[in-house]
Amino acid sequence: MNFLRHIFIIVKAAVLCLVMGIGSVSGFTAAELKYETAYGNPLKGFVPFYSEEGAVDTAAHSMEFFYIPLSELISDSGEYTVREGLEPYLTRIASRSHQAIFRVYLDYPASALGEKAVPQYIWDMGVKKIPYTDFGGGISPDYTDDRLICELVKFTGVLGREYDGDPRIAYITAGLIGHWGEWHCFACPEAMPSDEQQRRIVNAFNESFSKTEILMRYPGTPGTENGKTGYHDDSFTFETLGGKKQSWFYYNRLKKAKQTGIWRTHPIGGEFRPEGQQDFLNGKPTEGYRDYDKCLKKTHCSWLMMNKAFADGLSETAVKNANAASAKLGYDFTVTKASVRKKAGKTVVYAAVKNVGVAPLYADAEIVFSSNGAEAKAGGEPLNTLMPGETFIYRAELEMQSGDNLTVRIESKDTPSPIRFSNANVNTDSSLTIGSMK
Repeated sequence: MNFLRHIFIIVKAAVLCLVMGIGSVSGFTAAELKYETAYGNPLKGFVPFYSEEGAVDTAAHSMEFFYIPLSELISDSGEYTVREGLEPYLTRIASRSHQAIFRVYLDYPASALGEKAVPQYIWDMGVKKIPYTDFGGGISPDYTDDRLICELVKFTGVLGREYDGDPRIAYITAGLIGHWGEWHCFACPEAMPSDEQQRRIVNAFNESFSKTEILMRYPGTPGTENGKTGYHDDSFTFETLGGKKQSWFYYNRLKKAKQTGIWRTHPIGGEFRPEGQQDFLNGKPTEGYRDYDKCLKKTHCSWLMMNKAFADGLSETAVKNANAASAKLGYDFTVTKASVRKKAGKTVVYAAVKNVGVAPLYADAEIVFSSNGAEAKAGGEPLNTLMPGETFIYRAELEMQSGDNLTVRIESKDTPSPIRFSNANVNTDSSLTIGSMK
């Protein structure tokens, strides 16, 4: 089906491109449309960890990531404090015209919070505490206890009712289970929930979130077979692409789960393996790490935590490398051609938009044409269905007079800042002038 769709899109684009070049309105001159990378676009790119004052203003970015313990969202007595816990983060992040990515955890190794990440009422139920010494030590709850699983299922439902579709949130990584909420208990395997228990948590996310994208840590996690979630590779480039014997590598897990094409409908994110971030940004060899561009093309990744890209004292070279690598993530829209034609006595404007990125846009968005104060929304294929390498022709009826400029922009209610085209000479309002009528 995807192959047939791809052929259809190619044929349709070829025909429309031919039409765009025939019978153009006399006097319309298309602008010279050159590619120029847009940095810091929403829902994609490198992501810093949250801080109250915001990240160091180095690499361009549109999102901020934070961890939050369950105990900030449920009181020790069992009362839900979801809004009291999340609103301070979301409000500050939104004040910077950014969106949030977050993860709720119950166990964070080497954290001073320790067992207090779990609300006291859960311990009082009799859920077992399992101490461990690896990763700096910590205490994990016994996830095999059905009483705990029931509480996590209920919490997920509350979280969805309160925040599904909130435009201040870009993505949510499922969290809850395991060290750092990464769905593994390597330091205490006996704490890991059963497949059936994991499935209940995944199903709870699927049932509670229909708008906000949920990302799981591991492809093949029980409950993800229906393809309703994205994934986050938290060891990006280090354990992303591996040989047949490296079954735990991210892409091998994707293949085993038969979900290598999940990126077409749900986002892929993660974290560039922290130990290699600094060398990568400085252009130095990163021993044991896979080629960044190859990992992007295979996974179609849209965002990565890359905290070193937002550190004090970065060299100009490191900042330049950070912006270039960040911009390669996710979608990348560029206008390649523009035309104005008369059709059935009406003036019709056209723009050819190509996605030269590695993934689609995971949000609703529209193409809007403007001329001399008049606007018209384009018909045609939704922008979020424009796949990498594809070109859609957008068109709308819009009258133009002598001296009018024709501009086009992307409009989305799902992002706090505009989505910019990767074209030279984009206007300060993020629109792009694609031609003028003499």
